[in-house]
Amino acid sequence: MTHSLHTRVIMHRARSLIRRHLALVFTAVALAGCGGSTSTPAIDDELPAEQDNGAQGLDPFGNEAHVAPIVACNDPLRASDQSLVIRVLPRGPLAPDGSLAFTSGVCVYLPPGYLTSNLRYPVVYLLHGGGGDQADWVTYGGIRAIMDTLVATDVANAAVVVMPDGRDGQWYDSFDGSIKNEQYVLGYLIPYVDRHFRTIAERSGRVIDGLSNGGYGATLFAAKAPDRFVAAGGMSSNLAAVSISGLGTASKAPAYRHGNLPVDLAGNLDGVDLTLDIGTVCITDQAIDDCVTFRFEQVFVPANRDFRDHLASRAPSDGVFDYRETEGGHSWRWWPLWLRERHLPFFLARLADPRSAGIRPVSAAARPGFRYRTIAQQFSVWGYEVHVERGVREFLDLSDVRADGLVVQGSGRGTIRTASLYKPRHSYTVANAGDADSHVVADAAGRIIFTVDLGPSHEHEQYSPQANALQAAGGYWTVRDVEIREGS
Repeated sequence: MTHSLHTRVIMHRARSLIRRHLALVFTAVALAGCGGSTSTPAIDDELPAEQDNGAQGLDPFGNEAHVAPIVACNDPLRASDQSLVIRVLPRGPLAPDGSLAFTSGVCVYLPPGYLTSNLRYPVVYLLHGGGGDQADWVTYGGIRAIMDTLVATDVANAAVVVMPDGRDGQWYDSFDGSIKNEQYVLGYLIPYVDRHFRTIAERSGRVIDGLSNGGYGATLFAAKAPDRFVAAGGMSSNLAAVSISGLGTASKAPAYRHGNLPVDLAGNLDGVDLTLDIGTVCITDQAIDDCVTFRFEQVFVPANRDFRDHLASRAPSDGVFDYRETEGGHSWRWWPLWLRERHLPFFLARLADPRSAGIRPVSAAARPGFRYRTIAQQFSVWGYEVHVERGVREFLDLSDVRADGLVVQGSGRGTIRTASLYKPRHSYTVANAGDADSHVVADAAGRIIFTVDLGPSHEHEQYSPQANALQAAGGYWTVRDVEIREGS
C-alpha cells in the first residue's frame, strides 16, 4: 500500500468514526422563550460556511498571541487516543433585520479517546469575557493541557468542553433583539451539542462557567434554566452587567434589566451548586500590569458581594455556594489557575462520570418546593410550562411549587401546565386559583392544566416611577395560594 493510499484509508476511517460518534439521535427540544412547547429540529441545523461570521474572531486589544478561531480550533479528525479541539457551526436565532443575532462558531474540546470509545461524556460550557471570542480558552487559557492533565490523572475526569462565542462577551438577549445569546445558548447550542456529540444529555451531565462577562453569562443562564445545569461558576464576574448597554435603562425597560441580572434571580438557583472567584488582593512585588488589572477587577467586587449576600439570605436552599475573595486580577494569569485548581474539581465532583452510550438520558424531575421568577411571559422550568397574559413587563413569581399546590404572585392571567405529578386520567380539584374551584383531569402523562386569576394587568412597567409609587402604597400584587387535591 502506498503512503498516500494508506493516508487516505486512515482519514476515511477517521471520518467514519466521527460520523458514527457524533450524535444522530434527534429529540423534541423546547426552544427558549417558547413557553415549553416542543418542536422537532430540522436535520440541517448547521450554518453554511458562507454565513460564518466568527471565523476570524475578535481582537480589539491587538494581542500578538491572538489566533483566529478557524485556525485555533481546527484539529484534523484522526483515529487516535489524543484529545481534539474542533470547531462547529450550529444555527441560531435571527435579529429583526434577518441577520444572525449571534456570532457563529463554537470551539469544542473532545477528551482523549473520544473517537475510539463508546462512552457518553459530561459537558462543561465555558464562556469567554468582553473583548474575547470562542477560541480564548484554547489560545490563552490552555484548556487542552488543563483537561488532558486531569484525564491523565483519572479517566473519570474526561469531559467535553464547549466554548461558544458571545459577540464581545454580551451573554444576554438584547432589548432591541439584535443580540440573542440567551436563546442561542439555551435554545440552540445545548440541543445541538446533545444531538451531535456523545454527551450525558441530562442535568447531571452539564455545568457552565465563565470569566468576566462570561461569569455574568454563566450565572444568568443557570438562573434562567436551573433545571439544565447541576452547577455553575464565575471568575472575575461582571454580575452587575457594568457597561452592558443592551439590557435597557432605568428610564427605558427597567424591568428588562432587572430580569437579566443574576442578583434579581438568586432564588431560582436553589439546588444549583455555585462557585465564584473574585480578586481582592494584589501582591506588590508583581509586575505593574498585574496591579493595573487588579484595579479593574475591583469594579466588579461590589456586585459579587451583593450577589453573595442575596444567596446567603435565600432560605431555604440546599445549593452549595463556594465563594472566594482571593489573590488575583482581571487577567489570564489567574483564570486558568482558578479553573484548574478550584472550578473544575468543584464541577467534576458533581458531574456524572463518563458512562456507556447505551444508558438512556434521564429527564430532570420536578423539584419539590422550587421557586422561580422571571419577566418572561411564557417559560418552561422543572417540567412546568407557564404562560401569563398581561399588558406590561414585570416579574411573575412562583414559590413552594409542589404536587399539592403552589403560590403565584403577579398580575393578569396565568395558564399553568404542571409536571407529570398526578395519576393519569384521574380528576383533581384546583382551589384558590380564582373566584371558584375548577375541576381538571390529568392527561396520559400525569399533567394537569389550570388557570390562575391574578387580577387586572398592571398598567406600568415594574420599577418605573409610577409602579414604584403604587407598590409603595401596598396591595400592589395579587398572590394566589393555589391548592390541588385529588377528586372533584
